[in-house]
Amino acid sequence: MRLQKNKNNIIRRKKNLISKNSQNGKHSFGKYFIKSLYVFAAIAIILAAGYSGYKFYGYFFLNKKVFRLKKIEIIGKNITSKEKNKIIVQSGLFKNENLININLKKLSRLAASYRWVKNVTVYRKFPDAIVIVIKKRKIFAMVVYKNNLYYVSKEGYIIGKAEARSGYGYPVITGLNTDDSGVYFKKLKKALSFLKISSHSILSGLTGEIHVEKDDGIALYTRKGLCIKFGIGNYKNKLKTLKKLFLEINAIHIRYKNYINLEYKNEAVIKVNKGSRVLPAGYKAKYINGDIFK
Repeated sequence: MRLQKNKNNIIRRKKNLISKNSQNGKHSFGKYFIKSLYVFAAIAIILAAGYSGYKFYGYFFLNKKVFRLKKIEIIGKNITSKEKNKIIVQSGLFKNENLININLKKLSRLAASYRWVKNVTVYRKFPDAIVIVIKKRKIFAMVVYKNNLYYVSKEGYIIGKAEARSGYGYPVITGLNTDDSGVYFKKLKKALSFLKISSHSILSGLTGEIHVEKDDGIALYTRKGLCIKFGIGNYKNKLKTLKKLFLEINAIHIRYKNYINLEYKNEAVIKVNKGSRVLPAGYKAKYINGDIFK
């Protein structure tokens, strides 16, 4: 009897275990099925969003009817209509071109290819314009090359041929003629360096020509025809000596030839006109008759 009961209990337990496993299996399958539905739904939503996004991008950014180029704005000081037209032609842009497809880096390089352009900034101005902001190089002087005048910037860039529209009222640098380009630009750099220094001195606004001599010395001619030889180096001190000389000349009204030599350190040599006198040492302590130098 006991054996029979144990067998029945074992059979009953097996049936219960099988029943429970069957129920757990159904429950797990249900969970897996629901999760799969969520995953497939999420994928479907992502694909739909991606397709919609592609369609949106295609319509607004690739469709020629949207963001079409209608205007090119060129901004900058002292830019002439002729120069603006050159930039527009050089840019290679055309009307109704898609704004998004324009390569701004390439456009910047093309706009900067002109020598008179120093800096370029390019950006899109939605919905229909490209803006090109240009900073021009400033004319600092003129150089003579093969019997022609060219504008040059403070940094030594040859900007373009001198013309009446931009004027000729800049210092002219001469004495650069040579077949050796290295020597040419070495002399040009020297002349420009001197011109920068002298532009902050008593000669500011008075310089007509800077001549680089054969020995690389500097000779300056003022707009009124005065020749001042500075020689080589020590220019700041020589300009200070020149300032003192002008003060003395104006104070005692010395009449002199249109020539001053400052090649010697801390000394100035002038050639006085006939009838002028060289003053003795300590002349300032004495009364000087104003007629003495007439």
